[in-house]
Amino acid sequence: MKPSLTSKAGILSFLHFLADKFQGLEEEEKKSSNVRSFSPLKSLIEKDHVLVDMLNSHGHEQVCFCICDPDVMDCPIIFASEGFCNFTGYNYDEIEGRNCRFLQGPKTSKEDVDAIRKAIKEETEVNVNLLNYRKDGATFVNQFFLAPLHYRDDPVKAAYYIGVQCSVPTLGPGQMPANPGWVYTQGNHA
Repeated sequence: MKPSLTSKAGILSFLHFLADKFQGLEEEEKKSSNVRSFSPLKSLIEKDHVLVDMLNSHGHEQVCFCICDPDVMDCPIIFASEGFCNFTGYNYDEIEGRNCRFLQGPKTSKEDVDAIRKAIKEETEVNVNLLNYRKDGATFVNQFFLAPLHYRDDPVKAAYYIGVQCSVPTLGPGQMPANPGWVYTQGNHA
């Protein structure tokens, strides 16, 4: 049974559901292509490690996600996927080392930002519909999922945060969403 994003199971449970599905694939299918991938320097609990492997796997290059490090001052982005760069218009070197708030602007909801800050402070997940800004100044609305990835030796402490952005397009019947990350929110991928 697939967990609901609105249930008590939460976002991280949903991501772990996907990771469980992915873990059952043949090793050959999990091989990465020649695109950048995130290699955690911190030891993660198994389900979070499988989730990272899934996002790094071939065929997921356009999934829009970033990894932030809460152990570094201001919780900077330490990895941005190719999909994140394409989605926001920024290059890796313009993203990594910065806090995600550089995507915010005057129309970004303070309530949504406060919900994200609260989730980081409490080391829990959050799911908000967030208005952000691309490099060219254009606004975009995205379903933003933030979840902690936990230390193997201290599974209640966040080693990293993963932020997944999914485009919230206005689509006509039968149109496909612009961002492949959208399929994760629909539970149609795994």
